[in-house]
Amino acid sequence: MNRETHILRHLETALAATPDGLAAQLDLGTRSIVNAVARLDAMLGTAASVRLVDGRYRLYILDARRYGEIRQALLDADESLNDPAHRRALIYRALLRAAGPVRIGDLASRLSVSRTTATTDLAALRETLAGHDVTITGRTNSGVRLEGSELDLRMAGLTHFAEVLCDHYPLGDEIAETVASICTSRHLNRSSRHTVLRWLTMLLDRYLSGHPLTELPPEFSELEGTPAHDFAAELLAGISPLVRIDPPPTEQLFMAMAVAGMRTPDDQEGRQLCPADEDVPALVDAIFDRITEVMGLQVEAAELADEFAHHLTFMLSRMRFRIHLDDDAVADIRDQYPVAHQMAEISRQVLEERTGLRITDSEVGLLAGYHQVFLDHHERSRQTHLRVAVVTSAGRVSGHLLRIQLARILPESARFIMMSADQLDDDALTVADLVVATPGALAGTGGALSSPVVELGTVFDRKELVNQLSRIRLHRYADLQLAGAGSSLLVSMLDPDRFMALPPGTDYHRATAALIDRLEELGLVEESFREALGRRERDSSMLLDELVGFPHATVPGAERVVLAMGVIPRSLEEPGVRAVFVMGVPDKQDYDDTILIDIYDEIIRLASDRSLITSLSRVTSHEQLFWFMADHPTRTNR
Repeated sequence: MNRETHILRHLETALAATPDGLAAQLDLGTRSIVNAVARLDAMLGTAASVRLVDGRYRLYILDARRYGEIRQALLDADESLNDPAHRRALIYRALLRAAGPVRIGDLASRLSVSRTTATTDLAALRETLAGHDVTITGRTNSGVRLEGSELDLRMAGLTHFAEVLCDHYPLGDEIAETVASICTSRHLNRSSRHTVLRWLTMLLDRYLSGHPLTELPPEFSELEGTPAHDFAAELLAGISPLVRIDPPPTEQLFMAMAVAGMRTPDDQEGRQLCPADEDVPALVDAIFDRITEVMGLQVEAAELADEFAHHLTFMLSRMRFRIHLDDDAVADIRDQYPVAHQMAEISRQVLEERTGLRITDSEVGLLAGYHQVFLDHHERSRQTHLRVAVVTSAGRVSGHLLRIQLARILPESARFIMMSADQLDDDALTVADLVVATPGALAGTGGALSSPVVELGTVFDRKELVNQLSRIRLHRYADLQLAGAGSSLLVSMLDPDRFMALPPGTDYHRATAALIDRLEELGLVEESFREALGRRERDSSMLLDELVGFPHATVPGAERVVLAMGVIPRSLEEPGVRAVFVMGVPDKQDYDDTILIDIYDEIIRLASDRSLITSLSRVTSHEQLFWFMADHPTRTNR
């Protein structure tokens, strides 16, 4: 897919994208992305436009009919030989089907490109195939050819070039109908049927062209006698008479791999083609125990628990049999769900320790998807009705107009208590999670309210209000600023006394000790907190990566969350930690630990941008921190 088409499809499905995010996806510089977007915008003409809004590209469609025509033309053109990825797939197909060496001039002629372009594509193809133990040997003048085992040749094709190799292969209606019928009888969804059809196409193409699969690694014998093997035998028995073949047992095992390593089917009966291993429940427990130990989050796999167990089974099968998923499908997971991705990285550690298998980045992306579902369920289970007192000094109508505007941005479960400035209900104001008042309406209270107060006129900035309201549910557990606090939760939890600009060269452990000292001086924690952090650190380091540390532990007897932050100035390429956040949380049972999720979210987003966190490391005061975070918002209102 060429750059412009990739950007268009991404904006259609993700709705927005940062220039840096697109640059990372396409392995390009930001300037190249800016130029590609400009070309795309020109192609769209007056039918649509790509605009940079708040640091993110967004697609605006003015003429839907004309846009559809332009879009289709772009997609059709992308299938042409202008797309390097498409050309590489065609080169692989040519080399895979060739009886002998293929000259670079012949490849260039088939692709209608220059020898230089064909040589460049060949070099990129070599790099792609290296991960599958497949090499391209020979010389460009005398001819090149593929070298590798039959299994590796097939797996490389299925992983990277399945669309070109398999999706347009002339299987015939009878074969397609037989596959559909058998897959349906086994309760496989459309995606799973598509996977089976691709693998069968690869098998038939290679077998019928004189390249049968004659040997497999010893671990493939584990598939014999399994439901996946039975499915493969049934499928090939139904297909064989139609193409007059009698495939050997190794081909049955190859098709069994297609089932054992597919994405987890939606249907419960479909999952029984690869039943969950007996040790999977223990793996699930170990994963969530480690997440609690490392991150301090007590999240359970309550929702999708059975599917998650089956997902681990299918995933481990993929790793065992070296079946790799397409990275593009999960490329944005890390940026979109940073906390869930951190949980998935911890899951990878547990799985690799216990199974000895290497878990790929694409599999971590899929794990992150499940963990985001678990996080969402956990947060929803902790939600309570938001009690909002609306106080007005300008009559009942103005109060109800204010309520109507608030209702558009607050959860549907919010409960409103309406009152006038002349008839204040002290009890209602005390229990309210939020007090929203028109200017001057609370003058008679003397500023003694314990609940957070937001004063609003008849016209207000809805986006800024959302930033402030997103912290209301955390207010009872932490001292937060509301008015004018900006979008950073971290900044709203700090003050000048709890921000430290530490000396150059300070390491993680000395920075942590300095921050604990400061919290002790302020009377916010005692020695027991230092000891608790030490125990946690001995069990598992709380360095999120080489750039940021987030040591946190419970504070015995505390009622509120406490946070301190230290920065250590460093240059961009200099190794070492740039920022350390020390947090203490209440040890009581009703503590809302979703505040920890929100803080993790913001810290991980900071840590993911080396340039940003390096610039942050050079601020020298709380005031500078405030304006830096205001100018570089990282947190999302989830």
